[in-house]
Amino acid sequence: MNSEMLSAVLVLVAVFIIITVVNVMFKQLNQSYQTETALLSQGSDSEQVQGVFIRNEKVITYKGDGVISYEVPDGGKVGTGGVIANVYSSENQIEIEQKIASLQNDLYLLERISNPGTTQTAQPSNIAELFTQNYKDYLYYREQHVLSSMQATREEMVILLSTYQLITGKDSSYADQMRSIRAEIASLKQSQEEPLDVITADSAAYFVSYADGYESDLTLNDINALTVQQLKNIQDTGAEQQDSTVIGKLIDNYQWVLAAVVDNSEKKYKQGDFLTLKFASTSETVTGEITSVNATSGDAQTIIGITCEEMTYNLVQHRTENVELIRKDYKGIRVPRSALRFRSITEEVTDEETGKITQVTTRYRGVYVLDGEQPEFRKLDVIYEGSDYVISAQRAEKDYLGLYDSIITKGIDADGE
Repeated sequence: MNSEMLSAVLVLVAVFIIITVVNVMFKQLNQSYQTETALLSQGSDSEQVQGVFIRNEKVITYKGDGVISYEVPDGGKVGTGGVIANVYSSENQIEIEQKIASLQNDLYLLERISNPGTTQTAQPSNIAELFTQNYKDYLYYREQHVLSSMQATREEMVILLSTYQLITGKDSSYADQMRSIRAEIASLKQSQEEPLDVITADSAAYFVSYADGYESDLTLNDINALTVQQLKNIQDTGAEQQDSTVIGKLIDNYQWVLAAVVDNSEKKYKQGDFLTLKFASTSETVTGEITSVNATSGDAQTIIGITCEEMTYNLVQHRTENVELIRKDYKGIRVPRSALRFRSITEEVTDEETGKITQVTTRYRGVYVLDGEQPEFRKLDVIYEGSDYVISAQRAEKDYLGLYDSIITKGIDADGE
């Protein structure tokens, strides 16, 4: 090969390299896709309403002198003849009673820790694991504002830590502390007076330490007679309107009803349907059944009654409450609406009866994802539609969007270019 031919070949190779580099750079500049990772998400078919709690309630009054000390927490159950409250001559007697109760709880914890069965079978590694789990639970309950569970978890942490100190030799025993507590309890009991009076329940019921004046107006038997205007006029007054002689009320059934005005023009609410109730003031959720649907004021202002069977402290603190009525929860892959595309796909379809195979063209809604460096179309199985996103069900088929796929949100048009 002479020098002129070699030069020509080198020039051609150089031109080819330049063209290749320019082409790659052009594609990178013109196909700089923006992507978003396909992640799991949850949506709810729900709406916010103002709900009214309706229960069968009986107001309790006390006209004597003295200071009331409640023995039952709000939402707590009391049996027939059970003590609701004690009446003492002064606040000091209540403080003594509370101090004794606190010391007795401390003594109970120390007795649990000192139990030979606990210390002989416990292992430091197991205690450390349990303590870590309890600490995580405590943080969770704190975020959820579940105070009773926080207290119970805290006590378990104290027991675990103290047991660890015993079996590792950092503490020999808690005998001295227990003797001191017993002596303090005995001393306090000498200063304790008998209550002036005892208030008891005349029937088994749930107790609430306030009355708001609606007890006789809102009963389970009167739900169907309620009007839209009546519900709108009800206010969450708590104990603000309570008479000085009122010390609380008894709820005679664990069942209660949440009444709310909804737009039922699309017949989303039907008797017998179950809803999940999510309250603004607490993390608790409750499942209830729609037991009444009253559309006398028109479908757009339908009164529904949702019967529930859970009674807790948080659920008796209000008469009205902002509530989210959740008809259904949806869990799947979240897809931004900006990424949605349509594509016609021709597929072979087999008739199940005849076995005949035909070509069928279907227009699918889906997204483009980056498979390596190439955009590929993936179908969606949309189960929920939000304002700026949709949720697609997880499907095993490869031609459907999968978890952690790179969804192209920008840089591709409706035709996939």
